[in-house]
Amino acid sequence: MPQKTYDIVLSSPFSNYDFFAHKMRELCGQMDLTFFLADDVWVHEFLGKLRAKDIAVRAMLDLTANQTDPSDVYTQLAYEVTRQGGTVIDDPELTARSAHKAHLHQQLVQHNVPVPDTIMVPREQIGSFRITREIRDRLGVPFVVKPAWGDSGVGVIVDASSEYDLEQSLEQAPNSDTFLIQKRVNMKPLGGRMGWFRLYHICREVIPCWWDPVTHEYQLVSPAQIKRFRLQPLRRIMRQIAQVSRMKKFSSEICLHDDGKFYAVDYVNADPDMNPRSFYANGVPDEIVRHIVWLLFYEAMQVAKRGHGFFDDELEASEESANWLERRRTEQRSGVSR
Repeated sequence: MPQKTYDIVLSSPFSNYDFFAHKMRELCGQMDLTFFLADDVWVHEFLGKLRAKDIAVRAMLDLTANQTDPSDVYTQLAYEVTRQGGTVIDDPELTARSAHKAHLHQQLVQHNVPVPDTIMVPREQIGSFRITREIRDRLGVPFVVKPAWGDSGVGVIVDASSEYDLEQSLEQAPNSDTFLIQKRVNMKPLGGRMGWFRLYHICREVIPCWWDPVTHEYQLVSPAQIKRFRLQPLRRIMRQIAQVSRMKKFSSEICLHDDGKFYAVDYVNADPDMNPRSFYANGVPDEIVRHIVWLLFYEAMQVAKRGHGFFDDELEASEESANWLERRRTEQRSGVSR
């Protein structure tokens, strides 16, 4: 029998997520939920106590970046919570599968999600692979090279033109088993902005932001801008990615190409940027961070409160309401009216 059960645990090695953690702790206090921050100071001890069954976890929000590394202590924590019957947002198996850009790319293509034209190159073929005239005509020059495994832009070359760039990507991302060569998209100008967007998908809600890939500055996309610039496909594409990946918490980047079409260019970032603008010049607007905290808290709260007796009826009613709303959205998108 565990000596203590934590309702919500936040696992993160990033000290710059203190604002996020503080807001999550505040909400837990307001709803009488126990909270623990498993950071670099405590994660090893926390994992040890969890394995010894001294503590238990009902719901864990995983904000780490090494989900594909089995030796990473945060990855081990996520799997241990799952093994003991807790809920991890997102499940480490789903996160690991979504992190492989080549596998996810193929799934997105199968489900008609718009992505740039891409050629896959297995790691063992890089030495003999050649950028032929046919490939240049198909993808154009320059093109983009990126590793299937990797994050934070490591190994990504956006102005590639030859086999040398492929080799450079391999050198920067030596653990990747596959590399992608992609057609480069060109941003369409929209009323003084450029058509590049970073969108958050958090527990069925899509939050669209203008995002500058050079300055990394954010700005929330307003409903008026969605109508004015006909940006409705952004939400549809994000929901398609969520359906394919089965992820609840991620960000993606979508570009409005100068041909007028939208393309998903960065598919699933499982540890989306949560740096608040009040602390970082190019951070996420604080109101967006606070809203994301609330969405994740509400999702975790429904897990943590399950079985607490008096709250169960309210949970069932809220879940039924959410299911009805999702069914209604599906019907509207498919043209079915009742």
